[in-house]
Amino acid sequence: MVVGGAFVAAVGSGLLVCLTARAALDGEKTPIEIADEYYGTHFGDVKGWVQGQYPAQVPPPSAAPRSKPDENTGKRLGRIYVTYTKLNKMTHHSYAGRTSMVVDLAVSLEFQAALAVLLRDRNHHLDENAEPGGAMFGLAQADRFDVGTAVDYSHRYDDVAYWRIRGREQQLIDSLGGAHSDTGEPYRTENAVRGVAKENPQGRRFHAAATESWGPLHPYTGY
Repeated sequence: MVVGGAFVAAVGSGLLVCLTARAALDGEKTPIEIADEYYGTHFGDVKGWVQGQYPAQVPPPSAAPRSKPDENTGKRLGRIYVTYTKLNKMTHHSYAGRTSMVVDLAVSLEFQAALAVLLRDRNHHLDENAEPGGAMFGLAQADRFDVGTAVDYSHRYDDVAYWRIRGREQQLIDSLGGAHSDTGEPYRTENAVRGVAKENPQGRRFHAAATESWGPLHPYTGY
């Protein structure tokens, strides 16, 4: 699945700032402060500031999680996995990464994918690799996303959607020029290390899963 990353991220960023400022002025909780309450994430507390504003979207056959309603909220939850890129405006090299977030399956998945990238871009994350930051980097742009059932992140390796996004991340890094650890100088990307280690025993599985879903972006580069 594809997300209009640049447009959605730019609009989403502006919307988030406006909503946060207005909420603060009104003495209410801001969207970021209520993220965990709605999504079950670690962003701080996003009780549905998008709920009802975007049409419901049924997960496609390639990523159709069959989750049970959450006992506390009654919502059908899943986990969305997203790959994205960030351009260094000084070096003109890109960084490729991934992120994930617990989502409400009744809300637009494309919007929630963009939201996951927006929050990741603002460093509201705990469970992913460190990424470069600073004024020289543009907004993160979503690349592909998939939805699975691993609401509990510790179960991600049982989630086929996770395999796909891991494979996609590595293919994306390779297609942009490869990680520093692979190429040495002169560097062609902003990725210091690979997304999937060369010796990772599941590397070929990740690669095949991504290729099956989105086509080959780059040949396999692991062992």
